[in-house]
Amino acid sequence: MKKIKVAEPCVDEKEVDAVKEVLLSGRYASGPKVQEFEEKFAEYIGVKYAVAVNSGTAALHLSLASINLEPGEEVIVPAMTFFATASAVIHQGGIPVFCDVDNNYCMDPRDLKKRITAKTKAIIPVHLYGYAANMRDILRIAKEHDLKVIEDCAQGIGTEIDSRKVGQFGDCGAFSFFATKNMTTGEGGIITTDNEEIAKHARVLRSHGMTNRNNHEFIGYNYRMGEINAAIGIIQLEKLPEMNRKRIENSEYLIENLKDVDWLVIQKHPDNVVHSYFWCPVFVNEEKIGMTTKELREHLLEKGIETRHRYNEPLYKQKALSKKTICKHFCPNKTIDYDAEFLPNADNYSGKMISLPNHPKLKKEDLNYIIQVIKQIV
Repeated sequence: MKKIKVAEPCVDEKEVDAVKEVLLSGRYASGPKVQEFEEKFAEYIGVKYAVAVNSGTAALHLSLASINLEPGEEVIVPAMTFFATASAVIHQGGIPVFCDVDNNYCMDPRDLKKRITAKTKAIIPVHLYGYAANMRDILRIAKEHDLKVIEDCAQGIGTEIDSRKVGQFGDCGAFSFFATKNMTTGEGGIITTDNEEIAKHARVLRSHGMTNRNNHEFIGYNYRMGEINAAIGIIQLEKLPEMNRKRIENSEYLIENLKDVDWLVIQKHPDNVVHSYFWCPVFVNEEKIGMTTKELREHLLEKGIETRHRYNEPLYKQKALSKKTICKHFCPNKTIDYDAEFLPNADNYSGKMISLPNHPKLKKEDLNYIIQVIKQIV
């Protein structure tokens, strides 16, 4: 039976040779490869500075630390995203405030405005599934209220708005290079910014708060990226435009051929947005198909087709954010009750989103097989 993976990293002998070079050099901690990767990634995004770290979560946390988020200050995040968007706020002592998502599954500016209080310090829009959040309206709202903006670009490497790549719109951007992302370093992340002070602060904080070998100016972290990861990243960045081109081509082919399936809701986007399709997301109308999303995924897997399925519920329903645990250690004496939270779009979309395989290694026959199986379901 055909087996089609939902995600697969695109590596070859070039990455192997790059890793071998670092291994034989004997220098594995942050060094010239990390610096080269930072410079090339900053150029790719279109910003002055990039600060490489060891994960996308570290990039988010370090971004918040670098804008000096204080304990008890609020950060507005979308309710439908990966948990790290909220947990990074908590680790910095902040309070995540959830807002609803729009019909493209990203932060809804209309609901965002309702969540702003005197304690709000920052906004973290997420470019979910590779689609671009509405940065024009989000930035306008942020400016009106003097708020910092950190773009969560973990799923949006290569996404563009008006020919500008995400990661350059806010005060800083946070990217992930996890193995399933559009490009990978094995594990890793990076912060992008045009703000020299944020870049300087992040560089010090990522290495134990050291200004030199003997002086610790801040309480920092061990968030450094290693040379092996950076060496992989340099090669992957060279390949990224072609990998993204293929990923977009595969996604658009699936969308075009599935647009008439009445139980699938296909994401639409305007011409000024380049969707990088970390996911090829579809919303499952369970009433029309007559089965649950879980049953659909099981059926597809029986036919040899893997799918992604994340965000089974909005973040405010996660056990880790219950009354008994939320901010107990990071925000003492704060009463936060997410149990009564309800955001209609986040609640409706969560659990009913799946992604079809769209990675660059897929062949046309694989895509046609996916289309055939889906069209035969009802």
